[in-house]
Amino acid sequence: MRVKLLLASLLVVMAALGLGMAQAQEAVTIEYWNINNQGFGGPTVDLLAERFKTATGVTVEPRVQESYPSLVQNLEAQLAAGNPPDVVQIGWPYFDYVANNLPYIPVEELVAKWGDEAYLAQFPQSVKDLTTFGDQMVGMAYSLSNPVMYYNADMFVKAGLDPDNPPTTWEGWLEIAPKLSEANGGIPVFNFGYGADNWILQAFIESNGGRMLVCDNGQWRTGVDSPEAAAGLQAWADVVLSKQSLNAGYSDATPAFIAGETVTYVSTIAGRGNIQKQVTFDLRATTFPQFGDNPVRIPGGGNLLVVFATDPTRQQAAWEWVKYLTSVEGLSEWTRGLGYVPLYEAVLEEPAYAEFIAQNPIQQVGNSQLDRMVRWTSFPGPNGLAAGEALFRATQAALGGEKTAAEALAEAAAEVNKLIAGQACSQ
Repeated sequence: MRVKLLLASLLVVMAALGLGMAQAQEAVTIEYWNINNQGFGGPTVDLLAERFKTATGVTVEPRVQESYPSLVQNLEAQLAAGNPPDVVQIGWPYFDYVANNLPYIPVEELVAKWGDEAYLAQFPQSVKDLTTFGDQMVGMAYSLSNPVMYYNADMFVKAGLDPDNPPTTWEGWLEIAPKLSEANGGIPVFNFGYGADNWILQAFIESNGGRMLVCDNGQWRTGVDSPEAAAGLQAWADVVLSKQSLNAGYSDATPAFIAGETVTYVSTIAGRGNIQKQVTFDLRATTFPQFGDNPVRIPGGGNLLVVFATDPTRQQAAWEWVKYLTSVEGLSEWTRGLGYVPLYEAVLEEPAYAEFIAQNPIQQVGNSQLDRMVRWTSFPGPNGLAAGEALFRATQAALGGEKTAAEALAEAAAEVNKLIAGQACSQ
């Protein structure tokens, strides 16, 4: 019976993908560039690729890149060499840069060539708008996440605090931080993994009332030189410089928290699956903290799927792979495996996902922050990547105590504004 059900399921997938047996026998192979290493979704990618091959005969070869910035840089090199990868995960902060500068295949063109308007119709307009540039969809939204505050509940108990009622404000966390540290051997309480993508920096700046980008008289400028933005970065720098927080990049922050070297860890809800599998303590999570009376504004993380394949056979296979990844089955497996937020209602109703979410309060925290999410800033124009790097250097300078947040951000703003000068915007 199980064999019959599996066969029936595969036949349904093949019909949905629109790949006939003749094409399946052509042994098509496509490259899928992504950032999903073995500790961050790699096994789920492999599982989905295996299922896709079983259903269609198309082999997907994952090509794992170190980070979103390096992925874009390597992508440009491959495009210049005339050997584009077929499907690429593009991190949200690099959306504008890719849309402005790289030869992607628009979704409208893929639908016109290979069909399936019904597939496109199932996505809410708000989700399709995420990948729209001008009058074209650059790709399909895939991974959507937000930062949550993971915490070690056992350390709360050891400090005589209630793990069922963590603080919801930054002020509340600062109040209990000394007690948490003292009760747990003097370890840092906080841990904000960060990188050149400025994801956590944006959460601090915008939740303190600042803005990464401002539309001023029809042109973009950065808003990071405001007092509000400086207050956000300084709040972060203060806990680092006082040794209340670890100062670590993404690759070091996660293992430090898992090893019990910090009490909390602000990171993506998409890391939930990996963290849950490795911790030996009572893992909990709560929302990103509120700063004063400012509304919490956290950048939506993750990526979109963009097709670059130009060969017709590989392009069709690439489009079918994108559709499979963003199908109910694909998204259910993906979001359960990592922690990303589902993109449309049908995924929430899928039996495996519905059962999972009912039993996983940590995932519910990420889902509960949907109304606090804003677009992850993508600096416009051909110098957008360099603008992001300038801001990253400011973060490093402030966290290292080389400059105050106000000084570092003022210098970065001057550089960023030169790099994005002349980029038009509308209110």
